[in-house]
Amino acid sequence: MRILSTARLTVPLKLVMVPLKRITRSIVMIRIAVFLFASLSLANADAQVHKCIDANGKIIYSQDPCPANTKSGTVTRRVDRPSAAPAAAPAAESADKAAKGDAARKTGPKTTAEQEQDFRKRQQDQAKAAKEADQKSAEMQRKEENCRTARQRLAQYEIGGRLTRVNPQGERYYLEDAQIEQEKARARSDVAQACN
Repeated sequence: MRILSTARLTVPLKLVMVPLKRITRSIVMIRIAVFLFASLSLANADAQVHKCIDANGKIIYSQDPCPANTKSGTVTRRVDRPSAAPAAAPAAESADKAAKGDAARKTGPKTTAEQEQDFRKRQQDQAKAAKEADQKSAEMQRKEENCRTARQRLAQYEIGGRLTRVNPQGERYYLEDAQIEQEKARARSDVAQACN
């Protein structure tokens, strides 16, 4: 009886194990393919570039070695130190770097103190810009208010009719036509100044 029961148990187990073996085989094959692809791409990344200078002084970069009638040199790229300058840098490039000052010399990562200083400077610049923007908007509002009041005064004089004023004693008096024309001319000049 025992033999029969074990035979029955192993058949389902064998059926379950077959797909597992196929899955592990496919995972292994995928890993091998990824490894081969990565190794081939790394082999390409290690290529050399040849710098060829012909008789006229023209510089040609090529992956092939230089012909016999040209000067040759190799160009290598250092991945570990991106801030390192190549040995054969042109004189104009070095002059530009010297002209740029400290910013050109510091190409490495910044320290935390430098980062903090830059952050505070950016905050100050933003605060200054915000203050200037507030001042400009307040100035614009003042100009608009002045323009609106000047136009309202001009409209009052152009409507016509009898206009009154109050003298220093607190008594009202009516403006004469000549006074109205003077006030109208003054209001027009105020509109021209405030609303341009």
